[in-house]
Amino acid sequence: MSNINTYDYKSDHSLSDKWKYRFAFYEKNGYPSFWGMSPAWKNAYKEMTFGQKIKVSFNFFAWFFSIIYLLILGLWKKALLVLVINIVVIMVAVIFNIGFLGYMVNAIIACRANIWYYDLKVKGKQDWSL
Repeated sequence: MSNINTYDYKSDHSLSDKWKYRFAFYEKNGYPSFWGMSPAWKNAYKEMTFGQKIKVSFNFFAWFFSIIYLLILGLWKKALLVLVINIVVIMVAVIFNIGFLGYMVNAIIACRANIWYYDLKVKGKQDWSL
């Protein structure tokens, strides 16, 4: 599914203004990889207000409803990957009695969900990576 040349998120009426804001920010400044942020991202992020930073870098629906929300967005590969990761993390947490690991997985999902959706909608890319 490659819609990189035909999809215009700015004129998509099904996207909320919040998604359009996020997509415009990613289009202008790039987006962070799993392991770090580019200098352009860091500089643009520093200039934002707290509310704008949260809007661009965190998704509360993904925090609370991770797998279901990813499926609703159409990110089924990511949802399956997150399901497997959650199963492994739950097993490790039970064995070693470290329950906070589940919260860490949800935090990563909440920080990456906006980027994953941007990749899907704008770039037409959905892969198995985090």
